[in-house]
Amino acid sequence: MAAIPNDVRPLAVRVYEQISADIISGTITPGSALAQEHIAAQYGVSRTPVRDALTQLTLEGLTTLVPGKGYIVNQLDEREIENVFEVRYALESLAVQRAVGSYTPKQLVRLKGLIDETETVDPQDTDELFRLGRAFHLALVAPSGNDYLNGVITSIWNHPIQQRINTTYRQGPQHQAKVIHDHRSILQALKDQDIARAIEVLGHCHDVKDTNRYEPIE
Repeated sequence: MAAIPNDVRPLAVRVYEQISADIISGTITPGSALAQEHIAAQYGVSRTPVRDALTQLTLEGLTTLVPGKGYIVNQLDEREIENVFEVRYALESLAVQRAVGSYTPKQLVRLKGLIDETETVDPQDTDELFRLGRAFHLALVAPSGNDYLNGVITSIWNHPIQQRINTTYRQGPQHQAKVIHDHRSILQALKDQDIARAIEVLGHCHDVKDTNRYEPIE
């Protein structure tokens, strides 16, 4: 486990962020029991910020409080991934419906640039592919004109579960090629102002079972 950053933020926030990062990266593995005393000793803090951090992690679905065992790191299953993608698709579809016809040439160029950049990334660099995928989808919904809607979509992309999907499951060259194809198809649909086509392809992007994209990393 890494040391807690020394900055002005509340200690509980820093502890939460570090434990979350360790779970997302796999440093703390699924099924691990998180004893408050042990974590406090590892991070060099008292039990209070650790307890607060574990409570927050449970609210976000990363851990579960099991009577007699304490906090356990949750396994990430296909149903949970489906739930995340179902919500994302519903919200992003709504945003695209509102945005079609409102994209400026500069915004379309931005989307194209993100696709082109994705083509240059090593398929094994899942962090960079996630960053570019996130950037594309957030740029896609930005012109919706609804800041509340866009804010919720951003919060889903920033949620620890979404980030954990990226680090827990393999997304190889086949998936990368399909993402690029789908994103180019969405871009063309936006240029054609074909909302039905854009939303149809957006659905392909949120298909959990497509291209075996969620094969667990050993």
